[in-house]
Amino acid sequence: MKWTQLIAGAAVGFASAYIIQKRKSSISSSEALTIVKSAFKQNGAIDGSWIETTTKVIQKHGLSFYGYTGGIIRTRDAKQEHYEFFIDKKSGAIIELTLNASV
Repeated sequence: MKWTQLIAGAAVGFASAYIIQKRKSSISSSEALTIVKSAFKQNGAIDGSWIETTTKVIQKHGLSFYGYTGGIIRTRDAKQEHYEFFIDKKSGAIIELTLNASV
């Protein structure tokens, strides 16, 4: 076996491992929704939820975050609250949470 073949094989192996690790290090949209719902369920019941399956990019404090946008609906004090969130796809952290309307 030649050294070039050995080096080429090692390079392909490292590249494959890097790609697999990169794919594993991000969460899916359904996993993201599960994270947000479990955070909300600590403070009461949820009436509804949704999430976009396409990745979005937001800028916060000079940093770029790749993740998903979605929403949670809950009832508190006989009023419906509509929350929208942005969750980071890499860490699973809720980056942004806003209360949109109380009905």
